[in-house]
Amino acid sequence: MPMFAGLHHFNLIVSDKEKTKAFYNGVLGLEIALETEIEDAEFSRGVGLPNTKVLATFFKLPANSGMIETFQYVNPKGQPIPATAKANDGGWQHICFQVDDIEETRKELEGKGVKFLSTPVTIAADHPYFAGVRFCYFLGPDKEVLEILQG
Repeated sequence: MPMFAGLHHFNLIVSDKEKTKAFYNGVLGLEIALETEIEDAEFSRGVGLPNTKVLATFFKLPANSGMIETFQYVNPKGQPIPATAKANDGGWQHICFQVDDIEETRKELEGKGVKFLSTPVTIAADHPYFAGVRFCYFLGPDKEVLEILQG
C-alpha cells in the first residue's frame, strides 16, 4: 500500500496577498478554492515560528486534486526571494503548468504583462525521454519562477 494518497498542495510565500490573487486568479485564471486568515498557537508551533499571522489563499490546479497554497506572513515577516536567485539554486525552484499550445499561451500571458525569461525552447529530437518537449519559464509577482510546458 502506498505511503501517500496524493498531492495536496505546494506552498508559496508571497509579499502581498492581493497582488498574488490578481496574478494567479486574474492573469493565470486559476480558481480560488479557499481564502482564510490563520492566527493560531498550534499553527505557530507547527511552522516553528512564534505568534504567526498568515493570510492564506488556495488556488485550484486544473485537472488535478492538488492546489497552490499561498501564505502572506503578516507576522513574523520573512525575507523576499533574493534578487540573485537562479534556476540552479537549492530548494524548490518552479511550478510547471502543462499547456496544449505553448506559443498561444505565451502570447496570451505576455499580453497580460507577464515577463518570460526566454521564448519557448525545444528539447533535442534525439533525447531519449523528452524529445520535442517545449517549455519556457516566466515570473510571478514576487519573482517566483513558473513554467509552461507542451509535450
